[in-house]
Formats: sequence, C-alpha cells, structure tokens
Amino acid sequence: MNSLTRISRRRLCQELIIRLQSTAATSSSSDIYIPNRKERGPTDILKALESTISRDYTAPHYKFHDDPYLMPLSRIQNRSYALAREAGKKAAMWVRQEHSNLFYHKVAEPEIKAFVPPPVYTEKSVVTEETLLYEISNCNVSDAITIYDLLKVDITIPTKQALLELLCFYNNSQPINTDLLEYRWYQTNKRDKNIWITRPQINVLFDFLIQQEPKVAAAAYDAMICGLAKYFSIDKAWHLYQECQKKRLPLSVRGYNAMISLVQFVNREGEKSRTFVKDIYKTMAENGVTPNIYTFNAVLNIAASLSSKKEALDFTRNILADIEYFQLKPSLTTYYYLLCILSKFDDSAYNSFVQILRSLKKEIPVVQNAKDMDFFVTAMNMSRQFCDRQLGEAVNELLLTGDNYKFIGNNYNESNYYRAYLELILATENFDVFFKIYNKLVPHVTIPEPSVMLTILETLGCYAAEITMQYIPKIWSHMIMFGHLDREDLLECLLNLMSVHCKPTTDSPLNAQFAEIALTIWDHIQSRNNRRIQHTIVNSTIMGDIAVLLVRGGNIDKTMDVIMSWTKSPHLITGSVAIEHINEIFEVCLAQGHAPVIFAILEYVISLGLEEVGDMAKKFHQTIPLTSTQENLLISLVGDILNLPLSKEQQSSA
Repeated sequence: MNSLTRISRRRLCQELIIRLQSTAATSSSSDIYIPNRKERGPTDILKALESTISRDYTAPHYKFHDDPYLMPLSRIQNRSYALAREAGKKAAMWVRQEHSNLFYHKVAEPEIKAFVPPPVYTEKSVVTEETLLYEISNCNVSDAITIYDLLKVDITIPTKQALLELLCFYNNSQPINTDLLEYRWYQTNKRDKNIWITRPQINVLFDFLIQQEPKVAAAAYDAMICGLAKYFSIDKAWHLYQECQKKRLPLSVRGYNAMISLVQFVNREGEKSRTFVKDIYKTMAENGVTPNIYTFNAVLNIAASLSSKKEALDFTRNILADIEYFQLKPSLTTYYYLLCILSKFDDSAYNSFVQILRSLKKEIPVVQNAKDMDFFVTAMNMSRQFCDRQLGEAVNELLLTGDNYKFIGNNYNESNYYRAYLELILATENFDVFFKIYNKLVPHVTIPEPSVMLTILETLGCYAAEITMQYIPKIWSHMIMFGHLDREDLLECLLNLMSVHCKPTTDSPLNAQFAEIALTIWDHIQSRNNRRIQHTIVNSTIMGDIAVLLVRGGNIDKTMDVIMSWTKSPHLITGSVAIEHINEIFEVCLAQGHAPVIFAILEYVISLGLEEVGDMAKKFHQTIPLTSTQENLLISLVGDILNLPLSKEQQSSA
C-alpha cells in the first residue's frame, strides 16, 4: 500500500511539472522581431568588459580597500567594514541636510538633484499642491505629511488619493535610500506580525475619500487594504474587505491579491482556505478583474502552507491550470513556492526539481517580488537534501550566470546558500576535492558558520590520521580568523582530533605544533576569564586534552598551570577529567621526573575520590627519589599506603 502511495505521489509531481512547462511554453510568443537598432545603456560597454574577466577568488570584494590591514577576514569584520564605509555616506547626507546653506553653489550643469540639499519645510513655508505632488513622487513621507498639514483642505481628490497610497505603502517608516546598499544588504526583515501604525492623516484622508463617488471610494479602500495587508493588520484588512463587499465596491487586482495573501493567517485548514480563495475568484470575475501572476503566487503560498500533501498537490495542479488558462508567465516566486511544495515529498520530487532547473536554465525571469530572492537558497537546500552534487552544481551555475547573483538577496540568504553548498560538497566528495572548493570560497566569498566548521571537523575524524593531520593547521588558522575560539563544541572536536585521532609518535614534531595550538586555547580561556566578572565554565574534556597536548609537547610549566586550575577552580570545570588523560600525564611526568606536576595530579585525583590514587602514589614513591619534605607532603596526601606493594596493573606498567 505504501509503495502504491509513493508511486501515485510521484505521478502527481510529474504531472505538476508538466503543467508548469506547458504554462511557460504557452506564455512565450513565437513571433520574432528584429529591431533596426539595438538600444544600448550607459554601462553596457562596461558590463561587456567585465564579462571577459574571471573572478579573483583570492581578493576581497571591491568595496573593501586593497590593503592587507583593511581586508576583512571574518563575518563580523565584513559587516563592520561595510557599514563603516556606508556610515561615511550617511554623515555626508547629514551634513548636506543640516548645513544646506553651504551647498547652494552649482557643481554641475545641468543640475544634479542628488547634489542639491533637500528643502526644509516649516510652518512658515509657502507650499502648493505641486510641492506636495513633488514630495509624493520622491517618496518623502515626512515632508509630504508636513506639506499636507500646511495646505489643510486646499488639495484635490487625486492628490489626496496619491498621498493616502504613499502613507499606506510606507506607513511608519521612510523608504530606504537606494544609495545605502550595505544597509539593505545586512538588513533583516521583520515580518509575520502586526507592525501597522495608524497615522491621524491616514484616518482623515480615508474617511474623506470613502464619502466620495464609488470609484474614488473603491480606490481608497484598495489602498488601505493593501497597506494593512503589507503590515499584517489582518483584522482591520478583513473588516474593510467586508465593507467593500457590502457596498459592492470593486477592488483592483492588487487589493484582491492582498486579501489572498492573508488567507493562511485567517483560515489555516485546507478546505476553508480553498473556499475563501474561490470566493475571491468569484468576486474578481463578477467585477471584471483579471488575475495576474501575483494572484496565483499568493494562492501557491497558501498551497505550500497546507499540512496535507495530497491537498497541496491537488490545489497546486488547479493553480497551474489557471496560470495556463490566463497565459501568464511564471515568475521566480512561482518556482520558489513550487519548490516549497515539492520539498514535502522527499525523493519522489527529484525529477520535478530537475525539470524546474532545466526550464530556468533557458530563461531566468526578471525580479518581480521579494520572494524571488528565496529561490536559490531553497534550491540549494533541496540539493543538499537529495545529496546530489550535480544538482547543487547546476543551481550554483545558474546563480553565477549573467547577473543572476542579484537573486541571492541579502547577507542572510547568501550565508544560508553557501552553508548548504559547502555541506553538500562535504557529503558527496572526498576531502581533497572539498578543500579545493573551500579554499576558493573562503574567506572572501563566504565565511563558514560555526555549524559548518563543526561538520568539517567531524568529517575529518572519519578519515585516516595521515589525511587529517594535513588540514588541521589550515582549519585552526580559520577558527582563529573567524573568531570561533569561544565555541566550546569546535574546540572540543579539534582537541580530540589532535589528542586521540591523530596521536603522533613520541619523537614527532607534530607534538610541538599541537602543543602550540593547545597553549593558544588555554591562554584564550585565561584571558577571557580575566576580562569577565562572571567566569566561563569549560568542559573537562577540553581541559584534559589541553593538558595532554601540552605535556606531549614538553611544555611542563603550562601543564602545571592547567592541572592546578583543576583543583583551585573546580567550579569553572564541568565534569571530571578522564582517567586516561590523567594516567598519560602521570606516566610522562614520572618518566621525566617532574615531581611538582605529579603532586598536582595526585591532589586532583584525591579530590575526585578515585581508587587509583594509592597505586599512583606508591609508583611515584618507588620511581623518583624524593626529599624528606616531598615524602612528608606525599604522606599527608595519601596516608600510610606507601609501603604496600603495587597492584598487578601498576607492576606490569612499571
């Protein structure tokens, strides 16, 4: 029965993608038009020259200075340097605005508006309706409100409608300056909660406009519903939509699309959602409103949110049939929602996913929606789930084709994309191949997150010690570079690789190198505790590995400091050091005659209440000649057990 279910789902997925392909095919025109002259943009020549140059993966982004001391080498530095550079632009804008009287000289002919300081409006300013329309066209929300308050009632209805649309679209915020690219790159969007703020001007404008003729009232309702839906004021949007229904006021396609986008927040059950969408379809048809691709993208979002796989597929098939009926061209958002739906079907969605990539390889849609930026991240995550290297490379090749990289969106999406890509390569290729790609991307294209670094270290533990040793120095240098020394899980995994998995022979020079790494970690822990009022608690496994690596490297003084911290600051260590580590340190110090370290070890073993303390003390007493003071100290620690014979295990080791 389960196999039949899987087969039927596979067929449904295949039918879904066939519908999508036919939709894309029917939307393209077969007519070929050859223009007499091809228009060229002002930067087309520069783009053509840029396409002839391959990317230098050893160099940072062009926005950073080509100076070794000013090249960011961590995620924090990337953000700090980029935003610091942009802060200079903000400072210049502030100076131009606050001291506008200094910038009225003409520096260009014809005049460049960006160089001219913006006007400052006060209660004494003389303004007209044309002034208001100018500020509305430039999306200056605060200035538009100020001018509106100055004009009061001397404004025509079309201008009031334009102002209402501006206030509903931006609501409580100024539009982001298009010159501040880095601010937008590192910005995180706050969504899925009501962030609508009611302005008194919005209420005044809306109350006035809905009292006008039906066409004006419908436009006012349309603007309000779109604004409320954008900022997730669901109850108010629903209330206004019902008012429109009662008054028989038709909305534009934008208004109906906005209401469809809120369906999943109102009716979470599948059948109710579909019924609600059908009602909106019916209302649109009655009012002569033709749906567009944004309409069906909103409905696909509902289908993707359905918990039932069968309902989601059935709903999606109907949506694709409607797209084909209206001869609409799918956008990248359409494909994104299809991926969200297909991801529910595990391996049965593989062929459909491949077909989507093939169809997009022929033609990438233009940017139409914010959700377009989520396609490539979702596609790479699906490639990782399928564990298919070829799919991942196909997605990556598609992203790097032409100017498609704009679809990566922002810093958060880029980080998620390369995390999935690196994990896919790590899971499907040997480590040599992975590390070539890793060196190509890190650190100037992407900086691995701690979770990715942990996966790399865990994967290294699956290879032979000879292979693992080759990559530990590079991984360690990147851990320092990226600020990962505070990640306990990474330190524990790295130290375990050096102390257990890659345990060198006694005469190996690697012991000194590993001891240097352990010493760096120990110094970092100490400096971190010295800087903080509340000390950091460290895993006992880390402390044990540090001590073992130090003693193997011959750094007895630091080994002594580490062991003394076990007894002096037990509250800063979770758990107890493994007896295997204790025995190894004890044997090395015993062979080299380091009595102070052995005393510290015995003191720690006594604090743990381990039975091995007696045999260790007797072996210590019989192997190393002690002074009378040292013998008295040993007796005070272990009592009258020194004259007893050694255990069989101690005798064999001796």
